[in-house]
Amino acid sequence: MNRRKKKKQPSVNYVELLKEKWSAIDWHQMKSKLSERWNVLPKLHQRALMVLVPIVFLLVLIPFPESKPDTVDAEPQRVAIDINTTGLSEQKGASQKNLASKEWKEYQVKSGDTLAQVFRSNNLAMSDLNALVKVEGSDKPLSYIKQGQLVRFKLTDEGQLDILQLEKKDQSVMFFRLSDGGFGRSK
Repeated sequence: MNRRKKKKQPSVNYVELLKEKWSAIDWHQMKSKLSERWNVLPKLHQRALMVLVPIVFLLVLIPFPESKPDTVDAEPQRVAIDINTTGLSEQKGASQKNLASKEWKEYQVKSGDTLAQVFRSNNLAMSDLNALVKVEGSDKPLSYIKQGQLVRFKLTDEGQLDILQLEKKDQSVMFFRLSDGGFGRSK
């Protein structure tokens, strides 16, 4: 804690100080300097300044009413929104045709089959297979399919792959289409 005593500041009479400064101004000399500078300006600039200076002066002096936002005093209101909560793969527009059934399709892996052959034989897009491989994971369930393994899949109304399920003896890995068109994986 600072225990020094503060020195008292002498009181200043600002009104007297302002009067002294005002009387020290040489108005006659200032007027002559101003008229010299004014005459140097082109006539167009002089006219523009004669119009603009009073307008700016009035805008500075005239107070404008403060506008209050309408939402400050208003109570929050609830708005009803009609949202379609049906999943993208289940939505059907009026112009869309039923290209695939909503039931699961199954394929039993035969000896020597690869997943690419399974996709070709079931008319599935190879681009979907490439997207599935990107999210396959370290256990590689897509790369190591075996004879007798069950591959189940469900198509969207547009005929695209929506869900792919690989079943082994006691395990099941499921891949599903995301809203961005890619695939996700669940165990």
